[in-house]
Amino acid sequence: MTGTTMEESTTTRSTSVSIQSFPHSISLGSCIGGVPIKLHLSFFLLVLLELISSIRIAGEFPLYTLFVVVLYGPVLMLTVLIHEFGHVFATKRMGGEVGGVVLWPLGGFALCGPTDSLAGEMKVALAGPLTHIPQTMFWWMIYLLVKYEFDMAGQATTLWPSFSIFLKTMSSGPAGFFQVLAGEAVWLNIILCGFNLCIPAYPLDGGRVYAAGLMLKLKMEPLKAAFVTAMTAFVIASVMVVYGVVRIFTGGAGFSLYLALVGLYVLGESFGLYKAVQSNDLKNHPIFGRECFKSGAAAASSSTNGDLTMAEVSAPADIPAEEGVMA
Repeated sequence: MTGTTMEESTTTRSTSVSIQSFPHSISLGSCIGGVPIKLHLSFFLLVLLELISSIRIAGEFPLYTLFVVVLYGPVLMLTVLIHEFGHVFATKRMGGEVGGVVLWPLGGFALCGPTDSLAGEMKVALAGPLTHIPQTMFWWMIYLLVKYEFDMAGQATTLWPSFSIFLKTMSSGPAGFFQVLAGEAVWLNIILCGFNLCIPAYPLDGGRVYAAGLMLKLKMEPLKAAFVTAMTAFVIASVMVVYGVVRIFTGGAGFSLYLALVGLYVLGESFGLYKAVQSNDLKNHPIFGRECFKSGAAAASSSTNGDLTMAEVSAPADIPAEEGVMA
């Protein structure tokens, strides 16, 4: 993010954002800036599913079980934590408040006080996925430091890690184990970045950017933007569920099952948004009920150059007490 100008500055308002009542999660204490952190129980579900999936491999390659635990445990947890603190720092930079962070395998949920504009909303939503760029570079450097010149089949290893997990290389010793782990961590970050940034499915980060973009660039009214967002998310979530189910029955259990479950979650959220549109009641919606979305279309329409600045939509207003940035 660039330096904050006077027009971009917003007054920090108390939002009473709280993480204490967030369901199905356990407390991990607090971190940078005293922000409380919770771990969603779905983290354990993903590890359990991957462990079950690894049983058929672990008999011949026992280290694969350790690999699964490390990759989907501390590595994924740290990756998601950095992702969420991207949202946290962006929110604070925009003058908002942060009530806490809930970690879940595909990103997390940062309970953030509001920014005062759609442009600010987009910046906060983008800040999380963009943290995967330096994380990818970090793991790539680790991969280059520990990789073998040749793999166990005698083939020269490449500068960029393969998407496949080479079990013999992983089981050859510490260097081989960390080579494969670092390579998979590279792809883990790429997948999480692409999943959150490129899939316009509410309530993922890409969905939030998509919704704000519909109003900023296409000048849609909130009700129409909400409908388009809900329908887009519904289609994408349906594809996720179908793909996950098909992969489960074709030998891709584990993460495929989790992907299908996430798809069902997105379906539920998009259906809830659709019902709010049908009843013409967005005022209590955690995203479209916020002041920046309610006033965003009017501010965009009145902009003389077609670009929306924060100064144009930062007038004081009543802000919903609690909201979140879903990654």
